Amino acid sequence: MKRVLVTIPTYNEALNIQQVIEGVENVAKQLKGYDFRLLIIDDRSPDSTAQIARRLGKHYGNIHVLSGKKAGLGKAYIRGFTYALKNEIFDILITMDADMSHNPKDIPELLRAVTSGADYVIGSRYITGGTTSDSPFLRRLNSRVANFVARRLVGIEEPVNDLTGGFKAMKHDALVKVPLKDLRSKGYFFQVNLLHAFLAHGFIVCEVPIKFANRTLGTSKLKLKDIIEFLYSAYKLNPDAPIQKFVRFGLVGACGAVVNISTLSALIHFAQINALLAAAVAIEVSIIFNFSLNHTYTFKGYGSYPAHTRRESAKALLRKLATYNSGVLVGASLSFATFALLYQIANLHYLPADIIAISVGMIWNYWVSTRYVWRAIDKRA
Repeated sequence: MKRVLVTIPTYNEALNIQQVIEGVENVAKQLKGYDFRLLIIDDRSPDSTAQIARRLGKHYGNIHVLSGKKAGLGKAYIRGFTYALKNEIFDILITMDADMSHNPKDIPELLRAVTSGADYVIGSRYITGGTTSDSPFLRRLNSRVANFVARRLVGIEEPVNDLTGGFKAMKHDALVKVPLKDLRSKGYFFQVNLLHAFLAHGFIVCEVPIKFANRTLGTSKLKLKDIIEFLYSAYKLNPDAPIQKFVRFGLVGACGAVVNISTLSALIHFAQINALLAAAVAIEVSIIFNFSLNHTYTFKGYGSYPAHTRRESAKALLRKLATYNSGVLVGASLSFATFALLYQIANLHYLPADIIAISVGMIWNYWVSTRYVWRAIDKRA
């Protein structure tokens, strides 16, 4: 007999909670070989959601209501998971929303995937058989954009289609190994944060199709601050994601430009060195500066990926510097050629021509850095 714990976070869901609970209980009666319990994680709803759940708990005898301070969906889940791991006996944990967007009739598919070997199963709207047909266009667009943003900012390359869905099943033995205290997302980004944690631990993740329904009773909890928190959390979660590394690379490049100009000015005005020679020296100084900062900051290794664990020999560092130096000089040539082409031949104004030329050089330098200079770091991430 496998023990299943269904966790349902709630806030002001008095219009839906009875229907959700009854739906889960009906599925539980039909499934053989499973013992169901429900954990309602209520954020002190002022509309009597918790009271309705407790009343139903007296009737069914397998429902516990966990109340706590309202602090966002992610915090509610962490509170519920922490309680469950300490106080509940279960083999499989299921998460689902309380607004009837997740149909309890899809629970058997989630359980079937877990018993087939998956550690973490996502009820997916975006694989064959999954639908969001009755959701308003703006909600579907919002979901698609959120998935796209999460994938790009977090750098998830695994073939997962629905990163933000909340209808999931996971094994107890896998969940217990995830450090919940490190999941810092307060709001809706928690779903992506949890998925990333399971992937980082090497657990088996799969998706099963679900028919996602639009809320018919009550109101959505999504606010502007939730969107802002989602974007911020997505950017901060995995510093080794390509976009984060590119941003750091750009910041280093900007600092290198300041070093270049400062060195050039000092050599010309204070050391009285020939301008062309001073320019060449300034370029090399800025290249060495950029290399050092990229090595210790941009590509050092962050987040769930290991940083450098040994010192590199002087020979290895010099070899990297030489590769970086030649790559950057090629980038400078490409930048100059792009500027000349746009300004002299295409008659583009010198400012946009220069911006495009700088962008071309920066993209080339980043490509050389990730593929050749620090390629081991890139493979590890």
